[in-house]
Amino acid sequence: MLSLTVFAHPDLAVVRGATPVSLAPADDTEETVVTINIKSREFNPNNLSLTVGQKTRLVLKNLDTELHAFLPVGLLTDIHLNVSGSGAPQFSKEGLSRVLLPTRGQTDIVFIPSHPGTFPYFCDLPGHVMRGTIVVHKNESMVD
Repeated sequence: MLSLTVFAHPDLAVVRGATPVSLAPADDTEETVVTINIKSREFNPNNLSLTVGQKTRLVLKNLDTELHAFLPVGLLTDIHLNVSGSGAPQFSKEGLSRVLLPTRGQTDIVFIPSHPGTFPYFCDLPGHVMRGTIVVHKNESMVD
């Protein structure tokens, strides 16, 4: 199983004598698990709600017998995350841009949403008209 930790700014130098610290979501934080099943060329559910600052495990399960892609527009830009599973993550300079999910494959993405907004996601493979939306709500218990 592939496990990958990504840091938003890999070009930062380690300060001499400093203890390295991981900026990925802490393992001891309670997490919300949200699963998106892919079947019959549809995302289910296709509308999700998350909360700023809440550690989230987004589980992508391809239940179809064909390859699919998950492209979250803007959701995973410039944030730290962990990706594991059988999918093939693809990155741009802004962060995770796409995950290819093989037949019966699963990918887990662990991250902490950093800002509120509405973020579309879709599959960009030819003939796949699959779309969904993730809404990240402001966390009312967090101080600005």
